[in-house]
Amino acid sequence: MAPHQSEHPPALLDPASPAMGELLAEAWRAGTLVLPLRDETSPVRLPGLHRSVLPSSLSGRARVALAGVGERFAAWRVIPQENAPVIVRIPHVAPGELHQDLAHEIAALTLLPTEVGPAPIAVHDDAASSPLGHPYVVTTEMPGTAAAPPAWTAAHLRAHAAHLARLHAVPAPGRGPVSLGEDPWAAVPAGPQHLLPEVEAEVAAWRAAHGAVIREHGLSPLLEAALETVAAVEGQFAQLEGFVLAHGDLCATNILWDGRDETTGLPRVQYIDFEWAQGDDPARDLAILGGAVHGGPWYVPLAEDQVGEFVAAYVRARGEQSEVPASVTDVPSLRERMRAWTAYERTAMLVHVASRAATRASHRRVLPVLRGTLADELGVPA
Repeated sequence: MAPHQSEHPPALLDPASPAMGELLAEAWRAGTLVLPLRDETSPVRLPGLHRSVLPSSLSGRARVALAGVGERFAAWRVIPQENAPVIVRIPHVAPGELHQDLAHEIAALTLLPTEVGPAPIAVHDDAASSPLGHPYVVTTEMPGTAAAPPAWTAAHLRAHAAHLARLHAVPAPGRGPVSLGEDPWAAVPAGPQHLLPEVEAEVAAWRAAHGAVIREHGLSPLLEAALETVAAVEGQFAQLEGFVLAHGDLCATNILWDGRDETTGLPRVQYIDFEWAQGDDPARDLAILGGAVHGGPWYVPLAEDQVGEFVAAYVRARGEQSEVPASVTDVPSLRERMRAWTAYERTAMLVHVASRAATRASHRRVLPVLRGTLADELGVPA
């Protein structure tokens, strides 16, 4: 039997369960959790660019602790006796509920500027041969903790703007996934880029999957208003240039803070969970943080002048990195696209929260706040 095809438990383990922690420790001890690239058919693919981040030993005793459980992933911290910790992220949803294959996430990490986010170690996207019975990704650990939305200050916003400018210094040819291999942008479609068809398809999928929830909570007017908001910028979006490597989900829970930067005096920031990373419009990452539409632990409530200052700090920081494209220097257009991305992303989150409100008390508490602030933004009666 090949080393990575170890025996599985008879039942698939809950990715966030203590039993999964025990299985992780055993896989590390046996040396099957992280394997170097052997050939093109290996289910574990390690980008050669980052072999240097591998721990010096890939087996032995290790402590394992659950680091957190998000909307789609359980994150585990594996702490070997003689090495720095690594993070193992295991989806706790069906593969079809993930935005993209895990290999695209690990490929995006290979393009990150130094210290913007974690370094990739391995991806195992074949559940059938996985030592955990699930697909997973392995990365280095990023220090810090997320700040609750009310705790964000002007200094946090400036630090985030500067850090985001560093990430966005990586250019992309358009909207689409990053791929492992010689050409990381091979899967990005050529020609004019579009957003409206994607949103229309998503809205149709939400109606098909969550029609009863949408009717129960009266969400149809918000879905229609979101479509209208995106349609209003589709013309300029089709002519857009200056796409970047975008995180895609830079809400407050995916931004970590760890002390202060000795050079700037600002809070030191790092990004995690690049599940949605791809080539995209820079306005997407700017919009997801928060603003007038907020709720729960994900979005920072910001007044209009605070959003303006955040955007201005980002534009200045982009100018310090490299030549700034019109997709950024045309601030009125940038802000219009941010509003379209807000309509799209928050409506998606609203449907997600509503679909789980019946079983999760935290989502029930968030639902009226998120629905109310989104309705105000879209001009829909609450």
